Amino acid sequence: MIPQSFIEEIQQRTDIVELISSYIPLKRSGRSFKALCPFHSERTPSFFVNPQKQIFHCFGCGEGGGSLQFLMLYDKVSFTEAIDILAKRLGLTVPYQETRGKEKLKSLLYEVTYEASIFFYKNLISLKESEPALNYLKSRGITKEIIDKFRIGYAAGKNNLLDYMRAKNFTLEILEKASLVTAKSSGGYLDLFRDRVIFPIFDIRNRVVGFGARTLREKEGVPKYINSFENPLYSKRDHLFGLNFSKEEILKKDSVIVTEGYLDMVTPYQGGIRNIVANLGTALTLEQIRLVRRYTKNIILVFDADKAGQAATLRAVDLLLENGLNIRILNMPRGLDLDLAIREKGVDFVLALLDKRVDFFDYKVNILKGLYDIESIEGKAKLANQMLSTIGKLSSEIEKYEYIKKLSEVLKVKEEVLIAELRKIDKQPKLGLSNLGKIKESIPIAEKLILKFIFTNAKIFEVVKKKLNWNDFLHPLTKKTFSLIVEKFSRDNNFSLQKFLSLIEDKEISGFVSQVLMEDVGILDKSILKDCILKLRRNRARIIKENLKMQMREAEKDKNMTKLKELVAKYRKINNEVRNG
Repeated sequence: MIPQSFIEEIQQRTDIVELISSYIPLKRSGRSFKALCPFHSERTPSFFVNPQKQIFHCFGCGEGGGSLQFLMLYDKVSFTEAIDILAKRLGLTVPYQETRGKEKLKSLLYEVTYEASIFFYKNLISLKESEPALNYLKSRGITKEIIDKFRIGYAAGKNNLLDYMRAKNFTLEILEKASLVTAKSSGGYLDLFRDRVIFPIFDIRNRVVGFGARTLREKEGVPKYINSFENPLYSKRDHLFGLNFSKEEILKKDSVIVTEGYLDMVTPYQGGIRNIVANLGTALTLEQIRLVRRYTKNIILVFDADKAGQAATLRAVDLLLENGLNIRILNMPRGLDLDLAIREKGVDFVLALLDKRVDFFDYKVNILKGLYDIESIEGKAKLANQMLSTIGKLSSEIEKYEYIKKLSEVLKVKEEVLIAELRKIDKQPKLGLSNLGKIKESIPIAEKLILKFIFTNAKIFEVVKKKLNWNDFLHPLTKKTFSLIVEKFSRDNNFSLQKFLSLIEDKEISGFVSQVLMEDVGILDKSILKDCILKLRRNRARIIKENLKMQMREAEKDKNMTKLKELVAKYRKINNEVRNG
């Protein structure tokens, strides 16, 4: 557990403008700063940072909060990890009093995966039995410098890692959770990775979260590559291999090459093409796109030229376009991937291919022409439907129209006919990043204003707490927010907005708080507060009275006069309380 005083200190000492501008470019807009939101796809900035209130809010997707909440969203870290990041930026050490279960587990997993990566690396460079692995890497042109940088390793023998880690006092439970050992059907455990070259998978903070492993002896029925199983640290959906090494170059070049396979990333990187990442044996995911969008909106896809590679490229194109990225595709010659192309043809050959990259339209049309006879009506209809589905992912109407013109020329079909077909497609819902959140039902203005009073005037909380309780708020979000305030500040009534922001782990609450603070509702005076409190009490009273009326009818029907008398007394009491404020 981290002392609350320390959390408040790092919150107060962090300038939110300086923090956020170290991640995304901000532009001055009056008293605030604005930017394209890093959490959803958009063309016009709706993301604002207020230096006076030390908050951010996106009016497009609703995300918001303070410094801690920004880090939780942007770096996809827990509340405790966000505190740790802010503390390190300030040169402070987090004074943990007692580590919570989940954080303790993650901390231990980071330790065990780090130790395993060092073990595999030392195996490769020092063990005699690692010679086949070194020869394999040498045959692929991998240098000692790259082996060191990527911490490439070797898993030898049956239980070398298990024995080593047990000697280091790591439990079997934690080794299994980290996907380093696996249970045998006959009982006991053995190393998950055996006789394989090991590629550590790092997160963007250079921490090992998992491993990819390539077999040295290819056998039928034995997968060439295996990855760590999903665990509390690692999910292949959330990471891109090599991003920790390439992110600076991606920012510098404002573009990223996305390929598949560890060596398809490592070999070009070694050859000087350093704005490159690889997916992890999965189709490109929304989570990976979110990672990429932190650094650039310009994507170059380089997948294999076979049918599987083409299918993967086409799936990625639609998802990338739907989320506002600019796409180019490198057409690899058949039989070549990036690794082999550089080894056999050289870096200059690949650079020349990159210069000839095509846009998504030309790439997809060429593939579809090989599948459909566009001289036939049926073929034209099928190609048009697939191309329009992709064009419909674009957010710019101008871009849509320009691609409609190109498609019209390809198919020799009038533009207005294609536009009519596109309108049908545009009516279908999209599943992009900006549509993943729940649409919030309308929040009563009186409930919102009362919370704004509390956020902007700390002394108001004591007044409101005497007049209202959480049940007086009808909307689930205002109810939840007020309940949290009461829970944290009811003892001393010493409400502080910055302290409150340092306590919020629920992103729905933090987004709501930032929205309320950003909205300009004019001058808030005591008469408005009084009216809002009265409105909430009347609304609550109305609900209670309706319930009492129903109970009174039941009592009258049952001729239970004692109960009826009690219910009437309660009804009158509520009427008097509301009338007297």
